[in-house]
Amino acid sequence: MKRIAFFCFAILSTVFLNAQTLDELAAVRKGNTAYQQAEKLRAEAMQLMEKGGEMNTRAANEKFKEASKLYQDAEISYRKGMANTKNYSKANYNLANTLYRQEKYEDAGNSYKYVAEQKENDKSLRAKAYHNYGNSLLKQEKYKESIDNYKNALKLNPNDKETKYNLEYARKKLQQQQQQQQQNQDNKENKDNQDKKDQQQQQQNQDKKEDKKEQQQQQQQKQQQQQDKRQLDALQQNERQTQKKVAEEEMKKGGKAKQEKDW
Repeated sequence: MKRIAFFCFAILSTVFLNAQTLDELAAVRKGNTAYQQAEKLRAEAMQLMEKGGEMNTRAANEKFKEASKLYQDAEISYRKGMANTKNYSKANYNLANTLYRQEKYEDAGNSYKYVAEQKENDKSLRAKAYHNYGNSLLKQEKYKESIDNYKNALKLNPNDKETKYNLEYARKKLQQQQQQQQQNQDNKENKDNQDKKDQQQQQQNQDKKEDKKEQQQQQQQKQQQQQDKRQLDALQQNERQTQKKVAEEEMKKGGKAKQEKDW
């Protein structure tokens, strides 16, 4: 899949007419300078990474580190530039750019959102803000929300090819996410069903085991009863034979035969 092309953030270096203090203006200009230097170093690092090789990779990493420090400096300067006047749309936009480069996507998105929703801002700035807000959401895998913001950007700038491309990309990612979520749900349901079947099977096996044990106990009890009966019958038979012999002996002697026991 073709890599997503993010909007190239343009630093707005114009003087903010609604600035209230010279210190704020100076801080914003300082932030612009740091950001521009960081962007240059980042571009050089990306070129070195594309060339490949150990030396280029090492040099690129050094440039990335320098750029990261400059992005942090730019963020500090932009925040100072809004110390008193926090509703600078252009300062908020530039601040959002520095936050985005530092991968602080949620914070960047909040600043882009503020700029985009200020209807007094010109359409071009608002369109860029909506686009970049969509990018911030895309980085957070909030695809549905990113789609909404790309659509808002296109309402203000219908011919923006970058936004159109990102919109289609976000739609594909949303579809993949939904498919993955559905698959995960199906897998969970299948697992739950299988676990339920396993539990039922275990219970059935346990019931069969207990039934078998009970049958064995009944069989043993029955065998014991039969054995007890045979022993009793044998004792009764021996007793009758003994009485019969005694009776015969007494009859021979002319005595009266004893009655057999009534068992």
